[in-house]
Amino acid sequence: MTRRLNWIIALLLLIIGLPYYWLLIDNRPGSIASQPVTVGQLRELADALPGPHPSGVEMELVGWRKAPGTLFAAGAGLQNRFIGIMAYRLPVTGGKPIVIDSGLGLADVAGMRLDQFLPGNQRTVDRAMDEAGLILITHEHPDHIGGMIAWARNDADVMHKAFGKQRMTPPQSAFVSQKLGIVQRDQSASLAAPPRAIAPGVVAIPAPSHTPGSQMFFVQLADGREYLFTGDIATLAISWEALRARSRLIGDFVVPEDRPAVFSWLKTIRALKQASPALNIIPGHDTSAVLELADKGQVRRDFNLVPIGATTQ
Repeated sequence: MTRRLNWIIALLLLIIGLPYYWLLIDNRPGSIASQPVTVGQLRELADALPGPHPSGVEMELVGWRKAPGTLFAAGAGLQNRFIGIMAYRLPVTGGKPIVIDSGLGLADVAGMRLDQFLPGNQRTVDRAMDEAGLILITHEHPDHIGGMIAWARNDADVMHKAFGKQRMTPPQSAFVSQKLGIVQRDQSASLAAPPRAIAPGVVAIPAPSHTPGSQMFFVQLADGREYLFTGDIATLAISWEALRARSRLIGDFVVPEDRPAVFSWLKTIRALKQASPALNIIPGHDTSAVLELADKGQVRRDFNLVPIGATTQ
């Protein structure tokens, strides 16, 4: 009887354990190489365009949910992580600010299954897009690009201004055009490889992997501090620190991504950090990591917008 029970237990472990391991824990990065992107190259591009570099980095949290870490970084454990939807604003002294990612449109809130959505904070992001000189999107998923699409739907004038402010990869441009039901005739602002300067101190790094239109942004501030916005290539800080792509359950089935390409870019992020230890890495949804940077004075919590009706000197 004991022997039979042992066989039954062993069989159950195989039936349950192997799929569990493969879907949620397997994290083999393979031998794929990192991308040929260096800190020196990015710094040279950051200085390629004349004008003032951004003066800071501000974060606005528009919503969040809690989910097991292993879903977004395979093998990271079942402990819940704080998965935030965040947008960023880069103020520019003497110029117009830059917005990176745009929050979430109201129509997409239910589908994201959030624990909390903050519509007032999203309105702050919308106003920041009104005032921005550039709107940059890391990739074409609703929790990053959805706020901009909803904002651009307001009226024809806003839609026209929106396209004038964007610097998108071609897949992002096609996605937005389809969502808005328009034909974007001017593709001159679309970005493709290799990395290129898009504003003083700001470099776009096309990185198809998590989505076909994924891109990262290297930012060098006026005071010399440097940042890398990874989008969901690195959803959490542990993603690049331990080279952990999303679980196969998420990355292969729920939100399919190019897993080998993701690992290549994760290796690149880690190599950039090793080459420049002071580089601040901004993961796609790791609010705890971003708030830790805020505690160190590297990121400001909340957008510092001039109150409506106030005058500036």
